[in-house]
Amino acid sequence: MSSQRIKYALAHLSRKEHIALLARPNWRRYRRTDPNVLARPFTVPRAVRRSRASRRIRVMAQPKFVTKKYDPAAVPPPYPRIHPKTLAARSSKRIVDLALPKRRLLLETMKLATTKNMKATVNDLLVKVRKSRYQRYRVFCNARQEREARKKRKRMAKLRRALTKPEDWQKYIKWAAPKVAAKPKRRKPGTRKKKWRPVNLERVYFLALPTIKHEPRLRDPFEVSPRALTYRITKRVEKLATRKKDPEIPLRIPGAVSPAATKAIGTSERIIALAKPAQRPAGRETDLREDAFTVSPAALKARCSKRLKSLAQPKTYPKPTFKRLRTALKR
Repeated sequence: MSSQRIKYALAHLSRKEHIALLARPNWRRYRRTDPNVLARPFTVPRAVRRSRASRRIRVMAQPKFVTKKYDPAAVPPPYPRIHPKTLAARSSKRIVDLALPKRRLLLETMKLATTKNMKATVNDLLVKVRKSRYQRYRVFCNARQEREARKKRKRMAKLRRALTKPEDWQKYIKWAAPKVAAKPKRRKPGTRKKKWRPVNLERVYFLALPTIKHEPRLRDPFEVSPRALTYRITKRVEKLATRKKDPEIPLRIPGAVSPAATKAIGTSERIIALAKPAQRPAGRETDLREDAFTVSPAALKARCSKRLKSLAQPKTYPKPTFKRLRTALKR
């Protein structure tokens, strides 16, 4: 291809034009192409059209949410989907017997029954409870426990007759003490070999299917649940709900002395000395003077120290010149 380009250039272009074209930089060399930017972004490549999706990709391509046209009649249920095998299952005799209520509760409800239908249903349940295998098994177990207790009482009576001395009883207690079972040995991890099990691919593909999630039913914020309407508050909750009464604190009078201060006793010598009133000469019960603008004679005779004189002198600043003004403006 390069030889054909050279022949075409020699035939149609002059040598000068050919050299000028060769001197131009090739944009493919100094500019790297972005693989994400395509010349035709909406065209599908040929390799994609020929490729075949695997089973795993087809399973993963299924949408999680089934978007259907809104139908107000077919509102999605608020609970998850129940398997059809669970709906068609039949309960065994064991489950039926275990589902029966206790005999004590049935007898209590019989006392509170008012209608004939209610009494008939309770009677039927009592008959079923009496005929259930677990009720009969309970009777057999109670009889067996009574027999074992009777045998034990007879055995203990024989022992009391045989073992009259207290030493014999001590020997018997030591002999009849239960033995301590030995602790099982712990196996080291990795010693037991795991059994090989074949991989069930159908089970793996079933688990790989996405769960179909339905949109939950919108709840009315102003709707009160029926359970909240029939709720009865307990004594404990009622006690916690009551507001605690804060103790009444009397308002403090400004300037008044607190009762605790009047009852306080000074412990240290410093507190006792401060608690005593100041002793002033006669005629001067307070520190306030009648004439506040008179100067005391001691202040008139006072002499100033060198340090106070130096501090009392005002600061002197040099006069501003043109040179200093220019440097200040530059700053």
